[in-house]
Amino acid sequence: MCDVTNPLTGPEGATFTFGGQKGVSPEIRKRMEADMEKYAVLLSGIAGTDINSIPGTGAAGGLGAALKVFLHANMKSGIETVLDFIEFDKRLEGVDLVVTGEGRLDWQSAFGKVPSGIGQRCKKHGIPAIAIAGGMGNGAERIFEFGIESIMPAINRAMEIDEAMERAEELLKGAAERAFRMILVGMQLK
Repeated sequence: MCDVTNPLTGPEGATFTFGGQKGVSPEIRKRMEADMEKYAVLLSGIAGTDINSIPGTGAAGGLGAALKVFLHANMKSGIETVLDFIEFDKRLEGVDLVVTGEGRLDWQSAFGKVPSGIGQRCKKHGIPAIAIAGGMGNGAERIFEFGIESIMPAINRAMEIDEAMERAEELLKGAAERAFRMILVGMQLK
């Protein structure tokens, strides 16, 4: 199981998606991607198929690809597996709104993370879903394509990450209150 569907290489691959999070500079990232492309060619030759066509091969810095090729592992979406296990679809019966959360939503949140999995299930059942997030990064709005209707960030002003972490409970309560106040406003609209 993995929580991302990123391919091994390319703009949405392991290096460009996760390298920055791990402190890799743009210069090193270019070299890493070139090496990752050579790795992809090697693995594709062994597997007899284009490794980039298999969702999740970019997981854990390319570990997904290695597990698939060398151990013949089956890739399964972590969120889909968990939602099936807890019978999430049955739990949606009689539900009017789903609230989910994430520490930080950005463009990569759409690649199999919890909010996208929940959003897609809710969308399938015609139930709106919103996300409360610690913060929002570039491209967070991409999650709207996956059934999340709105994002309410917890950060209510510019602040350092240390302050946000210290005040997490207070900030999350504030975000939840703002979200539900907005829902009340929506209920009053004609």
